Amino acid sequence: MQKEILIVEDSPTQLEQLRFILEQNNYLVRTARDGVAAIYSVRESKPEMIISDIVMPELDGYSFCRMIKEDPLLKDIPVMLLTNLSDPQDVIKGLQAGADNFITKPYNEHFLLSRISYILLNKELRLTNTSSDMGIDIFFSGRKYFINSNRMQIIDLLLSTYENAIQKNTELIEANQQLVSMHREIGKKNKELEKLNDDKIKFLRIAAHDLRNPVSAILSSSMMLLDDAKERFTNTEMEFLSIIQQSSEFVLTLLNQLLDVSVIESGNLNLHLSNINLVSLIKSNIALNKVIAERKSIKINFSCDETEINLVVDKVKLEQVLNNLISNSVKFSFPNSETNIMLAQNDKQVIIMVVDKGQGIPLEEQSNLFQPFAKTSVQSTGGERSTGLGLSICKKIIEAHNGKIWLDSEPGVGTTFYIALPKATEI
Repeated sequence: MQKEILIVEDSPTQLEQLRFILEQNNYLVRTARDGVAAIYSVRESKPEMIISDIVMPELDGYSFCRMIKEDPLLKDIPVMLLTNLSDPQDVIKGLQAGADNFITKPYNEHFLLSRISYILLNKELRLTNTSSDMGIDIFFSGRKYFINSNRMQIIDLLLSTYENAIQKNTELIEANQQLVSMHREIGKKNKELEKLNDDKIKFLRIAAHDLRNPVSAILSSSMMLLDDAKERFTNTEMEFLSIIQQSSEFVLTLLNQLLDVSVIESGNLNLHLSNINLVSLIKSNIALNKVIAERKSIKINFSCDETEINLVVDKVKLEQVLNNLISNSVKFSFPNSETNIMLAQNDKQVIIMVVDKGQGIPLEEQSNLFQPFAKTSVQSTGGERSTGLGLSICKKIIEAHNGKIWLDSEPGVGTTFYIALPKATEI
């Protein structure tokens, strides 16, 4: 004979899920969406058992259970409470309400059915045990509680709580085993990705190295033709030669930067440290960029209160960073403007600032500026081209010196790049 179970649950999804499980296991199911409706339903027809959620509108699960257990005609109906059981006082409240069993959400289907079967099989045993109905006072967490459940209910409820703890512990062990397995699989995939990345870097390095020589030959040849054969070529032919020179120069820059990226990503960026005068290094780099700046009538200014600031750095790598920042400043500044290079120091570090009064960079584009191949919506003011690799290389070089590079930019006002390098004698 099928046994009827009343489900009291305000969540339609969880109600239907529980209904489906029970009906699939040959139980008759009746439902109520809250405690008030459930009381009316139980008084019209007694089910074999009640499964009730705790958190419900109007009448919660504890109050509903208490009303059932205080009614002489209904108190023999076993009540199972669905709970998260996040607080030990949930058990005390269940005891006070006279609940027969707990099960935690989300529940394991097999465990749920096992608990229902246990409650129904022992229903008659609980009815014949009427001792200890007088109730007892207990103290828990500094508070006094009155429990009027009989001994069988108390034991059953505490056992169900213990079983829930064991079940949850078993689920945690299984979840941990799955996590360990996933961790192993992720480790295996990471090794595969590392190999693929190493292969990519190796291929990139070989390709860039092999292409650099022929591109250098094209660049040298175009420059020689432009310098020595001006009278033998028409203006159109000279224009084509100029395009060849500029394009090959750009490709050579790109190849050199790709080689830099491949070295950095391989983890083989070796610094050749020496003690240098940073003031002289910056002045020398400004002189190299003045020729390009003069073509756009841009003035490069340098200010420093010291004539000599000594620092232990890789001279070649730091020159590469300075050249990139200063040339970028010229590239994105308007003609007839100026770029200001400033150098200052304190007890712990030196600060280099490259300030332009150019277009500025939108705030939403600044966070990715130091990523490889990152480009912004800002265009150069003289048609100059950019590889999108320079700033990412600068960041890696500065970080290899235990330094920091960042920027402050405002559209329509200009951009300031900052470099902070520690004044340490060893790196």
